Amino acid sequence: MSLPRYVLAPADLVGGVTGWQLHRDGLFLDCHESFTVHFDRDVEAAMDWAEQIIGARQDWRHTREGGPDRWIAAGAEMA
Repeated sequence: MSLPRYVLAPADLVGGVTGWQLHRDGLFLDCHESFTVHFDRDVEAAMDWAEQIIGARQDWRHTREGGPDRWIAAGAEMA
């Protein structure tokens, strides 16, 4: 059985607001406005937010394969 894949991606939200979308196996889970104007810090904050939604730490991998920037994680880290 394979673990679910999570995708965290920057997005244009309603009204021209920038933010983040979180998906699991292609299904929308949640979105959040940007956390800060500094992109590197915003990515870190978005990952922390996503892990709160998921309920576990993730091993995020940055990719541009097949589309725009996004971060992918495959399930919870095994302890």
